[in-house]
Amino acid sequence: MTESLDHPTWDGEALAEALGRTYARARDEVWTDEAFLAWLVSESRARGGRRANAAYDASAMLASGRALRERVLSRRCGVGVVHALPRTMAAWSMDTPLSAIDHARAAGAVPLMSLSAAAGSGRELWDEAVEDWMVLPDGTPRVRAVALRISGDSMDPLLRDGDTVLVELGSSLRKGHVVVARHPDDGYVCKRVEKIGRRDVLLASLNPACGTVTIPHDERLIVGTVRVAWTTRKP
Repeated sequence: MTESLDHPTWDGEALAEALGRTYARARDEVWTDEAFLAWLVSESRARGGRRANAAYDASAMLASGRALRERVLSRRCGVGVVHALPRTMAAWSMDTPLSAIDHARAAGAVPLMSLSAAAGSGRELWDEAVEDWMVLPDGTPRVRAVALRISGDSMDPLLRDGDTVLVELGSSLRKGHVVVARHPDDGYVCKRVEKIGRRDVLLASLNPACGTVTIPHDERLIVGTVRVAWTTRKP
């Protein structure tokens, strides 16, 4: 470990930041492990600091650690996280998702799928008509995109069941980024790009309890890249 933990003004938040700088260069699995956060609490208490008192208790330290973990994963995966519900509006017309994109763009919105992008098993995305659009915040680039609701827990703790994500369509594969892709056998999945080979692409979960999937290296199987996630959960 390259960061010193012996500075007299260390507190829990500062310790978390130091560990964040160290572990940001390490394996992502560190940031999915609640045991690591529990260790962070005990280590902070053992070393003391200006916040080492009853008011700054274990639950506060865990919350601080989870917030830091989210920021690290957000940066590494290129996904912005908004802690609020997305704004929605009724669609001007009932279209399939791909047909609705241009109509929604004129209103500063994107089609909001009624089916989930399954982060675990995969489900069909394109069959049903779009009833709602998600309104994009002012200043958001008007990219060709759709909004999808995540189901499943394989991308926890960055993306969780019920979160809404903005997926830029037709974007190129990039290692470390999160994509929605079509698995030839299992339907649509939301995963992080782990490895890009000449013939295959390995897609990984962030949740260590879930596995990986391999798809052919075919751009037609990549729906797009997840750029933003809206959530009401606390880090």
